[in-house]
Amino acid sequence: MWTTIWKEFYDITTLPLVCLTVTCFLCVQHWSRLPAAFRILAVFLFFNLFIEIGARFAGIFYGMNLPLLHVYTVGELLLFSLFYKKTLDPGSIFRRYFEWIVGTVLVLVVLNSVFIQHIFEFNSYAKTLVQILIILYALDYAFRFSEQAEMETQQNRSLRLINSAVLIYYCGSLFVFMSSQFELETGGALQILWDINTVLNLIFQMVVLFALWKVAFHLPKLSSSSAPAS
Repeated sequence: MWTTIWKEFYDITTLPLVCLTVTCFLCVQHWSRLPAAFRILAVFLFFNLFIEIGARFAGIFYGMNLPLLHVYTVGELLLFSLFYKKTLDPGSIFRRYFEWIVGTVLVLVVLNSVFIQHIFEFNSYAKTLVQILIILYALDYAFRFSEQAEMETQQNRSLRLINSAVLIYYCGSLFVFMSSQFELETGGALQILWDINTVLNLIFQMVVLFALWKVAFHLPKLSSSSAPAS
């Protein structure tokens, strides 16, 4: 068992986790400097860290961590939806019909876990659906931001960086999860897909860390009476 635990420290998949841990520590240290949208992103990062650590321990001690993937998919859907609700233009269809869109996708994700791909199975259908929705959020933000003549601020620059990281990671990861069922049927012959996903995740975590670092050290500390940024 200890050999398996020590092996985790030398695995390439540990690099994104290390970066994520640093980012979470940064968010805790500078929570008061983070505008509302960045605090929601920080909550997602804390949730991500909890699931990552839990999945590793579950894999070592129980040989099974797929239920946590189902939990992660739901959290990913809700937290990224709240993040983009704060950042998207009020005229965006995703803000005007937020409850209907998120509610419908959430119901489909839960139904998939209950009736189609149970919690002890790989939930590739639900994961793919959530990733497509997040990509649509990011594309909407990218196109609408380019059409607006907003003042260039550090907050806007950091949001653009994070949105770019979301597009890079989720577009690449979407292909991996869409191909996951075929990969399982081939007995792991396409392991390179998961290696690519790890690299994309590392890039995502590094960009998010840099963007949040810029916000934490270049924005003034928010007072309790300040209105939250949106």
